[in-house]
Amino acid sequence: MALRLALAHGASGLIGGAYTPFFGAWLAWRGLSSIEIGALLSAGMLLRVVVAPVTGMIADARGDRRAMMLFLYTIVLVGYGALNFVTAPLLIFAAAIAANVATGAVSPLLESASVRLSERHNFDYGHVRLWASSSFVAGNFLSGIAKRVFGLGMLAPWLTISIVLNLIAVARLPAPRPNRTKSDFRMRARATFAETRELIASPVFLVFLTAASLDQGSHAFYYAYGGLHWTQIGYSGPLIGAIWPLGVFAEILLMTFSLRVFRVVGATRLLLLGGLGCVIRWSILAFDPPLAFVIFAQLLHGMTFAMAHLGAMYFILKAVPPRLSATAQSLYTVFSSGIVLGLATLACGPLYEHFGGRTYLLMAVMGLGTMIFAWKLGQIWSGARITNRDIPEDDPDAI
Repeated sequence: MALRLALAHGASGLIGGAYTPFFGAWLAWRGLSSIEIGALLSAGMLLRVVVAPVTGMIADARGDRRAMMLFLYTIVLVGYGALNFVTAPLLIFAAAIAANVATGAVSPLLESASVRLSERHNFDYGHVRLWASSSFVAGNFLSGIAKRVFGLGMLAPWLTISIVLNLIAVARLPAPRPNRTKSDFRMRARATFAETRELIASPVFLVFLTAASLDQGSHAFYYAYGGLHWTQIGYSGPLIGAIWPLGVFAEILLMTFSLRVFRVVGATRLLLLGGLGCVIRWSILAFDPPLAFVIFAQLLHGMTFAMAHLGAMYFILKAVPPRLSATAQSLYTVFSSGIVLGLATLACGPLYEHFGGRTYLLMAVMGLGTMIFAWKLGQIWSGARITNRDIPEDDPDAI
């Protein structure tokens, strides 16, 4: 089980390895302005507000995350595949947004299965998740070389091939036993919807969503404009490809010891430390410092992303029933990668036009917000499940 999940995470990392540093620059290469780039990226993130919870609840109600992941990755393949051929801005918008929305919806399904099954089958979630980080690093390095050799035109073929690998990896995951009837699904769908409303109404879950989403949302400028900004201040493609993944090495190290770190630090303090890392990291990058300081700031990714991510994963594992894991992960995605990250990305477009790299200071303020709400979460959460309805659990050996 751990090996199959590791392969799926590894395939997923290849997408972000090239997309994250170069997609904004690729859109600019295709003729889109900074404001248009912000609008495109934020539109995909905001549409996840509708799509991710629906796909998560359907997957939980069916007890089958694998089938939903295959469906969503097929949409991603069509979207990124189309970018190899379309040139009109409207068609680029349509293809990229569809792929962006589907990618955002499929990620929480894989995360929910990995966290839930790691506890059931007694393996460390971080040992599976680190393969996404490792392949992300490899993607950064290799895509940087590919950019230098082939130019930004390499990106669309790279994404297309990566999605094919993801489809293959997900297809190898175990499917649930076909023993559910339509009446079973209707009953579970109603129960899942009712429990989701109960979850959303919980003050504990809302404070968690705010803390975790502010942390992940504070990466908006870095993800959308980081590579473009470094290009504009004179960094070469290979240099960007080399410094981008530096922080992921710290992330991989943390994932290697994630279970032990969680047992010592706890979910809420992991979120608080992630927020502290955001305050320090984005404040440094806001002033275009010498390369040595940029390298130090990149290493803080182990705090800004990895610690906060682990805090969020372990909070959901301990606070949310396993049968609702995909729904809870999808709601987290909606707030972090949808509402907060989308609005922050939208704001970054005009801010970057006027203030350049100083836009990172807004990201630092969001990190401070994470610290405040993470502290509050530690005060109000007892460590118990938020909901506890009498609903049959899933097939324990299925994704």
